[in-house]
Amino acid sequence: MTASTFRFLPAALLLVAAGCQPAKPDDSGDTVVCAGPSVASIEEQTVILDDVAAKVKAEITLCDAEDQLSYAWIMDSAPLDSDQDTSILEDNETSEVKWKPDVVGTYVLTLVVTDQNGKISQLVYAVVNVVSGNEPPVADCGANKTAVVGDRVDLDGSASSDPEGAAVVYDWSLSSGPDGTGLGYDDVFNGDKAVATVVPDVAGTYVVSLVVGDGENWSEPDYCSITVASENSAPIADAGDSSALSPCTPPDFHLDGWGSYDPDGDALTYAWTLLTAPSGSAGYFSSDAATPDPYFRWDIPGEYVFELQVCDDGQCSAPDVVTYLFADETENAPPTANAGADQTISKETDCETDAYVFTCEECPADSVTIDGSASIDEIDGDELDFYWTEPTGEPVIAAPLSPTTEVSIAAFPSVYATATTKTYEITLAVSDCSETDTDTVIVSYTCIGTY
Repeated sequence: MTASTFRFLPAALLLVAAGCQPAKPDDSGDTVVCAGPSVASIEEQTVILDDVAAKVKAEITLCDAEDQLSYAWIMDSAPLDSDQDTSILEDNETSEVKWKPDVVGTYVLTLVVTDQNGKISQLVYAVVNVVSGNEPPVADCGANKTAVVGDRVDLDGSASSDPEGAAVVYDWSLSSGPDGTGLGYDDVFNGDKAVATVVPDVAGTYVVSLVVGDGENWSEPDYCSITVASENSAPIADAGDSSALSPCTPPDFHLDGWGSYDPDGDALTYAWTLLTAPSGSAGYFSSDAATPDPYFRWDIPGEYVFELQVCDDGQCSAPDVVTYLFADETENAPPTANAGADQTISKETDCETDAYVFTCEECPADSVTIDGSASIDEIDGDELDFYWTEPTGEPVIAAPLSPTTEVSIAAFPSVYATATTKTYEITLAVSDCSETDTDTVIVSYTCIGTY
């Protein structure tokens, strides 16, 4: 029976309890009666099973310094092979409780505090993990390795540990090797050190084991593999990810084999091949197919399948295949135009009077920025073309083909004590290769003459 098996498993091994707050004066100086005593959460702890009793201490916050408290410590759960009762503990008259665990495992205690007024604290859980005096250490031989024949391969077991913190000693060995290897069980250099070394002599998979000791106990073995290639490894072809493409994809489509690589770092040559195309297609490579990223000219919608193979000086890769599905133009979803928020300008001008005739300065020229960059082709993700227009031609649109542009309004006369407003409705059209959507933004300029 394992020590981690419980008679009763609580919903959580450690609850962080929210305590009551003590009495304190409010803004008027009157005392606010607090809800009762508060018990701070108790941190999980680990003790060694020996002749010393385990103990748990709680921090109590009182409503009143004169409070008289009673304590209810209960053994909520214990390991299944424990003979201790899951009931009220005998030594439970203070904020600290002691008892002697009888087996290794996890014990869960609860505490409730009551003051002389009958006010009860929240329930707090205390978790105590009881371990034996000397647990065996744990071996960790590190990550698996890849190498080439003749390489020095270092294996790092420094992550091995002992539960009691004792220093560990190391014992590395070669558990198995590929056919044809001349290495034996003890052909591990520095086999008694944290970092050991193997020099593989043939290609294949080697398995190395590590056990560690603490002076009394030895760990279970941990195993690491070394995958060894010949001196010239075959390269790996990567033709990219298959995907469905919008009908707005440019006619010259870019293939991508830049993910291909050689494990030895050798230079690669590339060979692209068109395997299948839609019936009636006359598609062709419009640039050199012996490069990592050639252009291919597609002509009709449908599925195009390409194969890529790469080679170094001695070996070629297994072919990698990528598929692109070009949608028909009738499946093209329109974009969504967003001309941005309406813009306003407010100005006052100075006026003078002569015999009750007012002469006012002109409303000065001004400008605002309109922003259509929130426009999107959400379904197809196509690039968009922008075009801003205004029917009167009065405002000047600085960059009508840009997502964001400045709109300038020329000076105009002002009138004393009268608001003069110029209002312009500016339309944004956004287009992909075949669909267009529009939205408008209002630009208004209000000016009033003041004396």
